Amino acid sequence: MNALSIFAGLDSSDRIRFVGDVPRGAECGCRCMACGAPLVARRGDVRTWHFAHGASQERPDCYAGAVNLLRRLAIERMKDLGLPPLPAFRAMVTAPPPLPPLHEVIEWQPGHGEIEQWEARFPQNAPVALLRLSSRTAVRVFVEIDGASTSLQLPNAEDEGVLLFTIPLPSSSEELKDIDVAAHHIDTTSSSRWIRLPDAAAKIDEARRRVEEKARKVHDETQALRRIGNRPLLPEPAVPPFPPLTSLPSASSSSELDHSPWASWRKPRSAFLCYGLQDGSAWILFTHRDGRHVMAPWPLDEGWDESMPARIGAPDLELGVYMLENQLKTMIYLGEMRPRVQSASTWSDLLGIAWLQRQ
Repeated sequence: MNALSIFAGLDSSDRIRFVGDVPRGAECGCRCMACGAPLVARRGDVRTWHFAHGASQERPDCYAGAVNLLRRLAIERMKDLGLPPLPAFRAMVTAPPPLPPLHEVIEWQPGHGEIEQWEARFPQNAPVALLRLSSRTAVRVFVEIDGASTSLQLPNAEDEGVLLFTIPLPSSSEELKDIDVAAHHIDTTSSSRWIRLPDAAAKIDEARRRVEEKARKVHDETQALRRIGNRPLLPEPAVPPFPPLTSLPSASSSSELDHSPWASWRKPRSAFLCYGLQDGSAWILFTHRDGRHVMAPWPLDEGWDESMPARIGAPDLELGVYMLENQLKTMIYLGEMRPRVQSASTWSDLLGIAWLQRQ
């Protein structure tokens, strides 16, 4: 969508008017939401329909004013039709460094809720309503357009939840041509997610204890393997020249055991490739059991799933890795960050990388 096209304005009664809802020209008496200047409806046969300022004095914030009108329309529809069903609360709990980055995804169903109060005004980055859950927990409701409200003013009270509704901007201005198609766009594309939900705090604490317990066990077992690996080799006992087949040792050894956080699904004996970045983080590339290439963050900090562009791959929250689109392109992308690169054939070798231990 053309970011310079003003698709909505206010009429003399402060009603939201889209360009397809008014006659051509200045007859509608509309004005710009941002600067208050008169608007002219351009409804030709060549260019996309849009509003223009009479003296062509548009400013960047004039388009932002039109976007804010789309936000206001979304809020008005929520007031008239009610909120959509509340989403499930999902969170990923990760063992803290220096423990292995084991994680667990938890889910909490918040139940039902009712709007207790709508705010009189709807400034950006501020709550628009107070929602009361069936548990009696208070929730502040925010509404944003296309991620524009990234700096939410969170309530100070830790016992209050925060619910965010997001409406994306369409790729085509035809989807904002008039109020009916704009309303359809809002109803069919809006999404919601929990920023904070105190009701899930106890479940998060339980999951954190489980993850840390598992991570400490993996850490202790890994340290034991490393101590064994550092011991001097003892002389091998004499072996009969032709032992029976039943007495041959197993092909696997303790050095091949996988004690990594990904052991249950990592391809056996696949190598690790570690990229240590300038900011102290690292990415570890290896292979899934089904043959797909994956990339895991080290450590598994909050927000890791938003740190890579979409062309690299898609984050898998349950596995805690990116599923890569193309391993070679990923290596080139990481290489442009001037990382320290080192390979490891086993989990113990990976843990032995000196600079990785300092992450």
